[in-house]
Amino acid sequence: MRNFTLKTAVKFLFFAMIISLLCFQGESIGLNPGNAGIDQEQEAKKARLYKDVFPLITEADLYCSFFVMDKMELEAQIVGSERDKERILLRESEIFYVNRGSAYGFEIGQIYTILQVGEKISVPITGKKYGRVVYRRGRAQIVSVEEDRAFAKLEKSCGEVMVGHFLVPFEEKSGLLGKDLGYDVSISEEEGSWGRLIYFQDDYQQISKGHYSIIDIGEEYGIHFGQQLVIYRKTKGKMGSIEKIGNSIVIDTRQKTSTVKILSSNNALKAGDFVQPRYK
Repeated sequence: MRNFTLKTAVKFLFFAMIISLLCFQGESIGLNPGNAGIDQEQEAKKARLYKDVFPLITEADLYCSFFVMDKMELEAQIVGSERDKERILLRESEIFYVNRGSAYGFEIGQIYTILQVGEKISVPITGKKYGRVVYRRGRAQIVSVEEDRAFAKLEKSCGEVMVGHFLVPFEEKSGLLGKDLGYDVSISEEEGSWGRLIYFQDDYQQISKGHYSIIDIGEEYGIHFGQQLVIYRKTKGKMGSIEKIGNSIVIDTRQKTSTVKILSSNNALKAGDFVQPRYK
């Protein structure tokens, strides 16, 4: 009888411990959903805050785009390949010759941007003439230097790198995160407040999201890097109206011109379409 009572007491104590443990877990479980709810709410707030935020200006935009050079002041030039002196087109990691050396300030380890000089830019609609379009074609590092020539390694290419292309000192730049602000904004018709899309790469007749264009307004008009410009078109006829068709961001500025990247559009964009800074 005594053993039975002892066994019963042990069982009772065991079950009491289990019930207490379950109650404790129940309280914890009851608290966790609340914490989860708070965490979810915080995550939702973060998601709303960073919604539609993405790289507006990328490394490719900075180092593989094009611009207008007003005055040609290029001297350092690719004059040949180390492997094959008769070959014109160069490959990544290939060593090539440059027609400038230590006498012109070239040193081992220096980084240079490779440029291809293109045609002159003119705008038939306005009659204005600008400099030549210049394409950024890649990046190279100086690996050996003599007095009157240097050897460089092609580290990265953006399209074709060829004998005859030029080198300029590399300038490191930072990209930009942000939101596409769209093009549902008011347009001002005041003189001097707008410019035009005047040049597309590769003889494109039309462009859209992700493409680049030269515009005929620059630093003289207060245009600056990272600025978003609305793109619009004037419809023809007596009852002509303004059609807002896209948004762009400035990725390079010069005195009289700038380069923009198209962020969004609801129509194909054409040379002659207007661009304008955003007015609050």
